[in-house]
Amino acid sequence: MYMLSLMSVKKQVSTDSVGQRIRALRLANNLTQDEFAAQLGVSRSAIAQWETDRAGQVRENLERISKVLGTSLAYLVSGETGSLQGDELALMRLYRACAPEDRQILLRTAKRLARS
Repeated sequence: MYMLSLMSVKKQVSTDSVGQRIRALRLANNLTQDEFAAQLGVSRSAIAQWETDRAGQVRENLERISKVLGTSLAYLVSGETGSLQGDELALMRLYRACAPEDRQILLRTAKRLARS
């Protein structure tokens, strides 16, 4: 279900800029601007400015933003997903789209499969 929500969010939200990537990830994490702002200790209007690329203090907060959204700093800044390709890249994107409790399930499953 969470995977489907990210897919629908990605269809609706472009990820060409830092602000667009922040917004897409916030929506994929089912966070309102108010909830996201509270987790970061900033105002809702700061989130709105970041998501519309009217910077404000986005650069100073990128590390915290990446932690709350469960993504890498590199992805937020440039959209880069590293050297992963193909299935590895798809798995990483799906993992990042999951809620924290679902990530734990995925890790346990992967560890179990790796032992087989």
